[in-house]
Amino acid sequence: MSKISQAREVLVRLRTEVIGEIAICGSNGGTGRAQNYAPILVNVGRSLEILDELEKEVPQPEVSTADRMATMRAAKAAKQ
Repeated sequence: MSKISQAREVLVRLRTEVIGEIAICGSNGGTGRAQNYAPILVNVGRSLEILDELEKEVPQPEVSTADRMATMRAAKAAKQ
């Protein structure tokens, strides 16, 4: 998993948590704390968009399963 994918996963979890906090604030009848979370939600959304753009720019190597297996076999043979 690439660093971009890991960062995306963390931001998606953060977005889910922030949305949950906003929902809790609303269910408690107030909007004061929800106003504190709204900018965070916007920033997380923008960060996800930026990561999507970065992911398009980074070329993904085309590695076949056979190539990966050969590499693993070679590494295993080198250890022995």
